[in-house]
Amino acid sequence: MITIRTHSMACLLTLGWALVWGPQAQAVDGLSLSEALARALRDSPELRIYPYERRAAEADKLQAGLRPNPELGVELQNFAGTGAVRGVKSLETTLTLSQLIELGGKRERRVEAAEAALGSAGADYDVARLDVLSETARRYVDVAEAQAQLEATQRSIDLAKQAGEAVERRIRAGAASTAERNRANIARLRAQLDAQRAQGELDARRVALGAMWGQGAPDFNMVSGDLYAIPPLADFATFADRIQTSPDIGRFASERRLREAEVKLAQAEAVPDLTVGAGVRRLNSGAEVGGTGADYGLVASLNLPLPLFNRNQGKIAAAQERIGQSDAERDAALLRTRAVLYGLYQAAAQARRQSEALRGEAMTQAEQALTLTQRGFLNGRFSFLELADAQRQVLELRSQAITASADAQRIDAEIERLTAQPIVAATAGATP
Repeated sequence: MITIRTHSMACLLTLGWALVWGPQAQAVDGLSLSEALARALRDSPELRIYPYERRAAEADKLQAGLRPNPELGVELQNFAGTGAVRGVKSLETTLTLSQLIELGGKRERRVEAAEAALGSAGADYDVARLDVLSETARRYVDVAEAQAQLEATQRSIDLAKQAGEAVERRIRAGAASTAERNRANIARLRAQLDAQRAQGELDARRVALGAMWGQGAPDFNMVSGDLYAIPPLADFATFADRIQTSPDIGRFASERRLREAEVKLAQAEAVPDLTVGAGVRRLNSGAEVGGTGADYGLVASLNLPLPLFNRNQGKIAAAQERIGQSDAERDAALLRTRAVLYGLYQAAAQARRQSEALRGEAMTQAEQALTLTQRGFLNGRFSFLELADAQRQVLELRSQAITASADAQRIDAEIERLTAQPIVAATAGATP
């Protein structure tokens, strides 16, 4: 069994596809957390969409850098009229080629905005990857908890069998009635049903974990994590400082760069573009007055809109306001995340205390009480109901200790999800 170290998730986030993992003994028939995280990063259905999104953003950047196409135009004048312009006698045909010349650095600003959008897509991927890693770690802990609960039900079956054997000895000695045999049989049946339920829960959680990397039927039988090896917590102030560098908050920086690029683009679009054109004109009227043929002439055009009314002021103002909106959203996200983090930190500390207490003095006393009750039952000093109650108390404490330890591991994964940093304290003395 190896320790469930959810802080490896942060290492994977930092180093991308390179898996960094501390020394650990890999169980032959168990799936380690590092393997589960690696599989999720490689084959997660949730992450498969992001390469497409990135390539689409790269294509948008390519499109943003393209110049406007030239325009070919044909103009026909003075035909199909009356009198001198009847038919096509006075037809004038003009063939022009024009080009829009963007002024104000519009193309450069479009490219900057597309690059900022590409960076925003990368930030979205970092957040999605963090979500996948966190959910994989949580489901990994779920499987480890189900395994431990299944092992606990085996202890329940063993205790029920021991109680049944003790009842049979008392019946043979004439110190108990067959009613106690019935109670012992019912207790054994309940223990077996609990084991079946625990096995079903374990199977369901294995399927849920395998789904993180797209497996319909999991190819592993168990995981190799130790629920009880819970690392100490660092100080809350340390976690609060880490929020600033988390992908969730970092995404707002990418969004702000995008908003700033949009402001520059809107300002550039306020500068009118110049359209220049040149062409040739054919005049049929020259042939009618005794000329040797149609006359030709060159034409040129220059068009520049006058920014008297529309100076793109509305779009510029809207883009500037979105910068303020992004800043306000970031501040709100920081406060909200800090509040959530504080609640998780307190829950993590409480889960650690509960796990330690249940596995420590409480479990010791319950086991001692069970041993004394078993001896007293054989000697006739305690009834079967008292023995069953002592057994139930041991089993409930064990189940609660498993749940508390799993809760601590799951909360740790949530804290790392918010901070993208290891949960473990720098020194053992940081335990709250």
